[in-house]
Amino acid sequence: MNNVLTIAWATYLQITLRPLYYLTLGVVALLIFCSSFLTQFTFSMEEQMVREMGIASLVLWGFIITVVLSGIIVTQELEDRTAVTLLSKPIRRGAFLLGKYFGLMLSLTAGLVVLAGVLFYTLWSMAKSDLFGDPALALRLFIAAVALLPLGLSLHEWGRRRSRQAEAQTSGRAPRRLEWLGKLLIVAGSVAFLLSLEFARGEPVDGDRGWEALIRAGHSVWEYAGAFMRENGIIVLEGLVLSVLQVGMLAAVCVSLSAFLPVVVSVSATALLYLLGHTMGPMRESIERLDIEPLTAAIRVLGLAIPNLGFLNLQTHFSEGKMISPGYLGLAALHSVTYSAIVFTVSCAFFERREIR
Repeated sequence: MNNVLTIAWATYLQITLRPLYYLTLGVVALLIFCSSFLTQFTFSMEEQMVREMGIASLVLWGFIITVVLSGIIVTQELEDRTAVTLLSKPIRRGAFLLGKYFGLMLSLTAGLVVLAGVLFYTLWSMAKSDLFGDPALALRLFIAAVALLPLGLSLHEWGRRRSRQAEAQTSGRAPRRLEWLGKLLIVAGSVAFLLSLEFARGEPVDGDRGWEALIRAGHSVWEYAGAFMRENGIIVLEGLVLSVLQVGMLAAVCVSLSAFLPVVVSVSATALLYLLGHTMGPMRESIERLDIEPLTAAIRVLGLAIPNLGFLNLQTHFSEGKMISPGYLGLAALHSVTYSAIVFTVSCAFFERREIR
């Protein structure tokens, strides 16, 4: 188990240190935030459209990262013989695959949480208007963000170079305190920037009028926040959970295929699985209506091998503001964990017998 955790953490660092990870994360986050401006002509359905597009963007980002980076962390290491050195040690090959999978899932979950936070903030900014307007405070926070972000980035890069130099000289692991301090400053600067955007909307007098209107309507601040959480917060959280479960099954398949096939083949197979998983339900119903026994039997067998991603795709349900029950989330989690476990049981059994040169 320690070997799995060690490989998982190394894989997580390998993925999160790549610029592609942050580039795609930033682009998708920007698209989610800007979706509020693209729904101005949807006839009072702005929030529904933003919720649907936002949750769909979570799954799409997870799919892109999975298919792009699985080949790098598994196939490329096997082809470059980097994994041969690792597997020559007393480490089971199944632990190697599981470590790669858990590291990939850790990086995917972290990114999906960030995107879900952006979606939540976008919905909040659409709902509360200018209740927190304070341009003076917004300016101070913006100045703090401008100071913290470059300092954090420079400190992180400097710390990373020093750690690499120390590791090269000592042939061991060097402390990364400066890197983590830089990351902390980057997070603080990002939070300050988001708060500056929040307080830049309107004047204090506008916020006072908004709160007075709520009080006259008989609503307290907590009631207002609670109503928003029930309408949007819980739905975003449920969408995040289902997105993680969907991406988990795709990652299990992609990592398993990457251990045996070239990158192009594993990516193509995962993309095909993604499409079939979302269309298997309607396809199965259409074929069963034809009442042709061989086709019906074939589609049922195929349905056992392909994950039912449509079972986890409730974007239309979420766009209507409907919440799902904890029992449904439990069944979805059981489906995802069972499918991933079966995939890795089969792939690890074959990977143990594969000859690696």
